[in-house]
Amino acid sequence: MRKIAIIGAGNVGKVLGCALKKKGYRITSAFSRSEKSREMAANLFQCPVYSEPEKAAYEADVVFLTTPDRVIEEVCVSIALKKGFRKGQVVLHTSGAHSSTILISARDMGADVLSFHPLQTFPELEAGLRSLPGTFFAVEGDEKALPLAEELVVAMEGKMLTIPTEMKPLYHAAACVACNYLVSLMDVALRMYRVMEISPEKAFEALSPLIFSTMGNIKALGPEKALTGPVSRGDSSTISSHIDIMRKLTPELLPLYRSLGLYTVDLALKKGTLDKEGEEKIKKLLGGLK
Repeated sequence: MRKIAIIGAGNVGKVLGCALKKKGYRITSAFSRSEKSREMAANLFQCPVYSEPEKAAYEADVVFLTTPDRVIEEVCVSIALKKGFRKGQVVLHTSGAHSSTILISARDMGADVLSFHPLQTFPELEAGLRSLPGTFFAVEGDEKALPLAEELVVAMEGKMLTIPTEMKPLYHAAACVACNYLVSLMDVALRMYRVMEISPEKAFEALSPLIFSTMGNIKALGPEKALTGPVSRGDSSTISSHIDIMRKLTPELLPLYRSLGLYTVDLALKKGTLDKEGEEKIKKLLGGLK
Protein backbone atom coordinates (compact mmCIF):
# COMPACT_ATOMS: atom_id res chain seq x y z
CA MET A 1 0.00 0.00 0.00
CA ARG A 2 1.12 3.55 -0.70
CA LYS A 3 2.61 5.61 2.12
CA ILE A 4 0.42 8.57 3.04
CA ALA A 5 1.20 11.81 4.91
CA ILE A 6 -1.51 13.98 6.46
CA ILE A 7 -0.45 17.63 6.58
CA GLY A 8 -2.99 19.27 8.88
CA ALA A 9 -4.71 17.09 11.47
CA GLY A 10 -8.07 18.87 11.63
CA ASN A 11 -11.45 17.20 11.08
CA VAL A 12 -10.98 16.50 7.37
CA GLY A 13 -7.44 15.18 7.80
CA LYS A 14 -8.46 12.93 10.67
CA VAL A 15 -11.50 11.51 8.85
CA LEU A 16 -9.69 10.78 5.58
CA GLY A 17 -6.60 9.47 7.34
CA CYS A 18 -8.59 7.13 9.59
CA ALA A 19 -10.75 5.93 6.70
CA LEU A 20 -7.71 5.05 4.58
CA LYS A 21 -5.89 3.48 7.53
CA LYS A 22 -8.87 1.18 8.10
CA LYS A 23 -8.55 0.08 4.46
CA GLY A 24 -4.92 -0.91 4.90
CA TYR A 25 -3.13 2.24 3.74
CA ARG A 26 -0.03 3.21 5.71
CA ILE A 27 -0.23 6.62 7.35
CA THR A 28 3.52 7.01 7.72
CA SER A 29 3.66 10.61 8.96
CA ALA A 30 1.59 13.64 9.84
CA PHE A 31 1.98 17.31 10.66
CA SER A 32 0.12 19.64 12.98
CA ARG A 33 1.02 23.04 14.39
CA SER A 34 -0.21 22.53 17.97
CA GLU A 35 1.22 20.07 20.46
CA LYS A 36 -2.24 18.92 21.55
CA SER A 37 -3.26 18.18 17.96
CA ARG A 38 0.01 16.33 17.34
CA GLU A 39 -0.68 14.07 20.33
CA MET A 40 -4.22 13.33 19.07
CA ALA A 41 -2.93 12.59 15.56
CA ALA A 42 -0.21 10.28 16.89
CA ASN A 43 -2.81 8.28 18.82
CA LEU A 44 -5.14 8.08 15.83
CA PHE A 45 -2.64 7.26 13.11
CA GLN A 46 0.03 5.48 15.16
CA CYS A 47 2.79 7.28 13.27
CA PRO A 48 5.34 10.07 13.83
CA VAL A 49 3.70 13.51 13.88
CA TYR A 50 6.05 16.38 13.13
CA SER A 51 6.04 20.08 13.88
CA GLU A 52 7.74 20.68 10.48
CA PRO A 53 5.50 19.83 7.49
CA GLU A 54 8.40 19.14 5.11
CA LYS A 55 9.58 16.22 7.28
CA ALA A 56 6.15 14.59 7.18
CA ALA A 57 5.72 15.20 3.45
CA TYR A 58 9.07 13.80 2.32
CA GLU A 59 8.41 10.34 3.77
CA ALA A 60 5.19 9.74 1.82
CA ASP A 61 4.11 8.71 -1.66
CA VAL A 62 0.82 10.61 -1.30
CA VAL A 63 0.67 13.93 0.56
CA PHE A 64 -2.70 15.19 1.74
CA LEU A 65 -2.70 18.94 2.44
CA THR A 66 -5.70 19.18 4.77
CA THR A 67 -4.85 22.53 6.34
CA PRO A 68 -7.39 25.40 6.38
CA ASP A 69 -8.01 26.76 2.87
CA ARG A 70 -6.37 30.11 3.58
CA VAL A 71 -2.95 28.55 4.23
CA ILE A 72 -2.81 25.66 1.72
CA GLU A 73 -0.71 27.54 -0.82
CA GLU A 74 1.54 29.00 1.88
CA VAL A 75 2.19 25.57 3.43
CA CYS A 76 2.81 24.03 0.01
CA VAL A 77 5.36 26.72 -0.88
CA SER A 78 7.07 26.28 2.51
CA ILE A 79 7.38 22.51 2.02
CA ALA A 80 8.72 22.99 -1.52
CA LEU A 81 11.31 25.53 -0.43
CA LYS A 82 12.60 23.04 2.16
CA LYS A 83 12.64 20.25 -0.45
CA GLY A 84 9.86 18.25 1.20
CA PHE A 85 8.41 17.22 -2.19
CA ARG A 86 10.03 14.96 -4.74
CA LYS A 87 9.44 13.40 -8.13
CA GLY A 88 6.92 10.56 -8.13
CA GLN A 89 4.80 11.92 -5.29
CA VAL A 90 1.15 12.90 -5.61
CA VAL A 91 0.25 16.02 -3.64
CA LEU A 92 -3.41 16.85 -3.18
CA HIS A 93 -5.48 19.31 -1.20
CA THR A 94 -9.08 18.94 -0.04
CA SER A 95 -10.37 22.49 -0.54
CA GLY A 96 -13.66 22.93 -2.32
CA ALA A 97 -12.95 26.53 -3.27
CA HIS A 98 -9.42 26.28 -4.69
CA SER A 99 -8.18 24.43 -7.75
CA SER A 100 -5.04 22.32 -8.04
CA THR A 101 -3.17 25.31 -9.48
CA ILE A 102 -2.35 26.55 -5.97
CA LEU A 103 -0.04 23.52 -5.65
CA ILE A 104 2.24 24.65 -8.47
CA SER A 105 5.25 24.78 -6.12
CA ALA A 106 4.87 21.01 -5.53
CA ARG A 107 4.56 20.39 -9.27
CA ASP A 108 7.75 22.38 -9.81
CA MET A 109 9.50 19.85 -7.55
CA GLY A 110 8.35 16.97 -9.79
CA ALA A 111 5.19 15.90 -7.94
CA ASP A 112 1.79 15.45 -9.58
CA VAL A 113 -0.96 17.57 -8.04
CA LEU A 114 -4.72 17.26 -7.54
CA SER A 115 -7.57 18.93 -5.76
CA PHE A 116 -9.62 16.23 -4.03
CA HIS A 117 -12.73 17.66 -2.39
CA PRO A 118 -15.17 15.46 -0.47
CA LEU A 119 -18.64 16.88 -1.06
CA GLN A 120 -19.56 16.33 2.57
CA THR A 121 -19.40 18.00 5.97
CA PHE A 122 -17.23 16.57 8.75
CA PRO A 123 -18.28 18.11 12.10
CA GLU A 124 -16.29 15.52 14.05
CA LEU A 125 -14.48 12.22 13.54
CA GLU A 126 -17.11 9.53 14.12
CA ALA A 127 -19.87 11.39 12.28
CA GLY A 128 -17.46 12.01 9.41
CA LEU A 129 -16.54 8.34 9.12
CA ARG A 130 -20.22 7.36 9.11
CA SER A 131 -21.06 9.84 6.35
CA LEU A 132 -18.10 8.98 4.10
CA PRO A 133 -19.55 5.96 2.22
CA GLY A 134 -21.46 7.23 -0.82
CA THR A 135 -19.83 10.67 -0.67
CA PHE A 136 -18.83 12.23 -3.99
CA PHE A 137 -15.26 13.48 -4.34
CA ALA A 138 -14.73 16.29 -6.86
CA VAL A 139 -11.32 15.79 -8.43
CA GLU A 140 -9.26 17.82 -10.89
CA GLY A 141 -5.59 18.24 -11.68
CA ASP A 142 -2.79 16.29 -13.35
CA GLU A 143 -4.20 13.53 -15.55
CA LYS A 144 -1.40 11.17 -14.57
CA ALA A 145 -2.61 11.24 -10.94
CA LEU A 146 -6.34 10.62 -11.66
CA PRO A 147 -6.07 6.80 -11.39
CA LEU A 148 -4.66 7.22 -7.88
CA ALA A 149 -7.52 9.57 -7.00
CA GLU A 150 -10.01 6.97 -8.18
CA GLU A 151 -8.24 4.29 -6.15
CA LEU A 152 -8.51 6.42 -2.99
CA VAL A 153 -12.17 7.24 -3.63
CA VAL A 154 -13.03 3.57 -4.11
CA ALA A 155 -11.14 2.68 -0.93
CA MET A 156 -13.32 5.15 1.00
CA GLU A 157 -16.48 3.76 -0.63
CA GLY A 158 -17.12 7.06 -2.35
CA LYS A 159 -17.85 8.17 -5.91
CA MET A 160 -15.58 10.27 -8.11
CA LEU A 161 -16.68 13.42 -9.91
CA THR A 162 -14.09 14.75 -12.36
CA ILE A 163 -14.39 18.47 -13.14
CA PRO A 164 -12.40 20.89 -15.35
CA THR A 165 -9.80 22.86 -13.40
CA GLU A 166 -11.15 26.22 -14.55
CA MET A 167 -14.66 25.31 -13.29
CA LYS A 168 -13.63 24.73 -9.67
CA PRO A 169 -15.06 28.09 -8.41
CA LEU A 170 -18.42 27.36 -10.08
CA TYR A 171 -18.46 23.86 -8.59
CA HIS A 172 -17.91 25.33 -5.13
CA ALA A 173 -20.53 28.04 -5.61
CA ALA A 174 -23.08 25.34 -6.48
CA ALA A 175 -22.16 23.40 -3.34
CA CYS A 176 -22.58 26.54 -1.23
CA VAL A 177 -26.05 27.15 -2.69
CA ALA A 178 -27.10 23.54 -2.05
CA CYS A 179 -25.70 23.37 1.49
CA ASN A 180 -25.09 26.77 3.10
CA TYR A 181 -27.97 28.62 1.48
CA LEU A 182 -30.35 25.77 2.24
CA VAL A 183 -29.47 26.34 5.91
CA SER A 184 -30.23 30.04 5.44
CA LEU A 185 -33.60 29.26 3.82
CA MET A 186 -34.52 27.03 6.73
CA ASP A 187 -33.58 29.83 9.13
CA VAL A 188 -35.93 32.17 7.23
CA ALA A 189 -38.82 29.69 7.52
CA LEU A 190 -38.16 29.18 11.25
CA ARG A 191 -38.09 32.96 11.79
CA MET A 192 -41.56 33.20 10.23
CA TYR A 193 -42.81 30.53 12.61
CA ARG A 194 -41.28 32.40 15.57
CA VAL A 195 -43.48 35.38 14.70
CA MET A 196 -46.41 33.01 15.37
CA GLU A 197 -44.74 32.10 18.71
CA ILE A 198 -43.92 28.58 17.52
CA SER A 199 -40.56 27.35 18.80
CA PRO A 200 -37.81 26.46 16.30
CA GLU A 201 -37.93 22.84 17.52
CA LYS A 202 -41.66 22.52 16.92
CA ALA A 203 -41.41 24.42 13.63
CA PHE A 204 -38.70 22.11 12.32
CA GLU A 205 -40.69 19.06 13.41
CA ALA A 206 -43.73 20.40 11.54
CA LEU A 207 -41.80 21.27 8.39
CA SER A 208 -39.58 18.16 8.25
CA PRO A 209 -42.04 15.84 6.43
CA LEU A 210 -42.55 18.53 3.79
CA ILE A 211 -38.81 19.14 3.43
CA PHE A 212 -37.83 15.48 3.10
CA SER A 213 -40.75 14.74 0.77
CA THR A 214 -39.67 17.63 -1.46
CA MET A 215 -36.08 16.37 -1.52
CA GLY A 216 -37.35 12.94 -2.52
CA ASN A 217 -39.44 14.45 -5.31
CA ILE A 218 -36.46 16.44 -6.62
CA LYS A 219 -34.35 13.28 -6.66
CA ALA A 220 -37.07 11.25 -8.42
CA LEU A 221 -38.42 13.87 -10.83
CA GLY A 222 -35.90 16.72 -11.09
CA PRO A 223 -36.54 20.30 -9.92
CA GLU A 224 -38.93 21.26 -12.74
CA LYS A 225 -41.41 18.44 -12.26
CA ALA A 226 -41.07 18.54 -8.47
CA LEU A 227 -42.14 22.21 -8.33
CA THR A 228 -45.49 22.85 -6.63
CA GLY A 229 -47.04 25.82 -4.84
CA PRO A 230 -48.68 29.15 -5.71
CA VAL A 231 -46.12 30.32 -8.28
CA SER A 232 -46.32 27.00 -10.11
CA ARG A 233 -50.11 27.19 -10.39
CA GLY A 234 -50.29 30.94 -11.07
CA ASP A 235 -52.06 31.74 -7.78
CA SER A 236 -51.37 35.47 -7.65
CA SER A 237 -53.89 36.14 -4.85
CA THR A 238 -52.00 33.82 -2.50
CA ILE A 239 -48.68 35.46 -3.36
CA SER A 240 -50.28 38.85 -2.77
CA SER A 241 -51.40 37.73 0.70
CA HIS A 242 -47.86 36.53 1.47
CA ILE A 243 -46.43 39.91 0.52
CA ASP A 244 -49.03 41.80 2.57
CA ILE A 245 -48.41 39.87 5.80
CA MET A 246 -44.63 39.85 5.34
CA ARG A 247 -44.63 43.61 4.73
CA LYS A 248 -46.28 44.03 8.16
CA LEU A 249 -44.43 41.40 10.19
CA THR A 250 -41.18 40.41 8.47
CA PRO A 251 -40.32 43.21 6.01
CA GLU A 252 -36.61 42.37 6.21
CA LEU A 253 -37.33 38.99 4.57
CA LEU A 254 -39.30 40.37 1.61
CA PRO A 255 -36.33 40.99 -0.75
CA LEU A 256 -35.31 37.32 -0.48
CA TYR A 257 -38.92 36.15 -0.92
CA ARG A 258 -39.25 38.30 -4.05
CA SER A 259 -35.95 37.13 -5.56
CA LEU A 260 -36.73 33.46 -5.00
CA GLY A 261 -40.25 33.97 -6.33
CA LEU A 262 -38.97 35.54 -9.56
CA TYR A 263 -36.57 32.63 -10.11
CA THR A 264 -39.44 30.22 -9.44
CA VAL A 265 -41.57 31.94 -12.11
CA ASP A 266 -39.02 30.92 -14.72
CA LEU A 267 -38.99 27.35 -13.38
CA ALA A 268 -42.80 27.21 -13.53
CA LEU A 269 -42.71 28.43 -17.14
CA LYS A 270 -40.34 25.60 -18.02
CA LYS A 271 -42.65 23.15 -16.28
CA GLY A 272 -45.55 24.46 -18.37
CA THR A 273 -47.96 25.08 -15.48
CA LEU A 274 -47.78 28.89 -15.68
CA ASP A 275 -49.17 30.81 -18.65
CA LYS A 276 -48.13 34.23 -19.96
CA GLU A 277 -50.89 36.08 -18.12
CA GLY A 278 -49.98 34.37 -14.84
CA GLU A 279 -46.31 35.15 -15.40
CA GLU A 280 -47.00 38.87 -15.85
CA LYS A 281 -49.28 39.08 -12.77
CA ILE A 282 -46.81 37.34 -10.48
CA LYS A 283 -43.76 39.18 -11.78
CA LYS A 284 -45.58 42.48 -11.23
CA LEU A 285 -46.42 41.48 -7.65
CA LEU A 286 -42.83 40.46 -6.99
CA GLY A 287 -41.36 43.60 -8.48
CA GLY A 288 -39.99 41.97 -11.60
CA LEU A 289 -42.04 44.16 -13.97
CA LYS A 290 -42.22 47.94 -13.85
